[in-house]
Amino acid sequence: MLALGDTTNNPQPVQEISEMTFCPADFSCTDTNLDDPVVISIQLGDLIVRKVLLDPGSSTDVLFFTTFEKMKLSTNILQPSVGDLVGFSGERIPVMGSVWLQTTLGEQPLSKTHDIQYLVVDYFSPYNLILGRPFLNRFTAIVSTVHLCVKFPMQDNIVATVHGNL
Repeated sequence: MLALGDTTNNPQPVQEISEMTFCPADFSCTDTNLDDPVVISIQLGDLIVRKVLLDPGSSTDVLFFTTFEKMKLSTNILQPSVGDLVGFSGERIPVMGSVWLQTTLGEQPLSKTHDIQYLVVDYFSPYNLILGRPFLNRFTAIVSTVHLCVKFPMQDNIVATVHGNL
């Protein structure tokens, strides 16, 4: 879990949410270890990014600087950001800045794209991104750690599913 040291409330308008259920067909994992995190691939701009952790306990969306560099982005595009990220054990991680990136969840034709604000940190992680509640709420996505997948609504009451790829 990560939290931004200086957070503000940004209420979102209430929207109609499609019914989303998980069933045995969603359970595609053959491993008996049900403690794995939900790790997926997403698209940032034109780039497919793997090893993306979905973390409903995180109050922010994090882009690690090593991934930022691999994307060949310039630090000049970073917007100033106030505060540190604070982990669940109290450690503080300085934020280099924030950046808005076009982010696509799913694959065509069952995909959705939104601009997401990422906090960029220079910190080691086995993941390239951590997608927290802002991302999940923007996509109206529901994560099932039991099924190792995430579901999100599309138009016409269609629900798309992205399975973990650890």
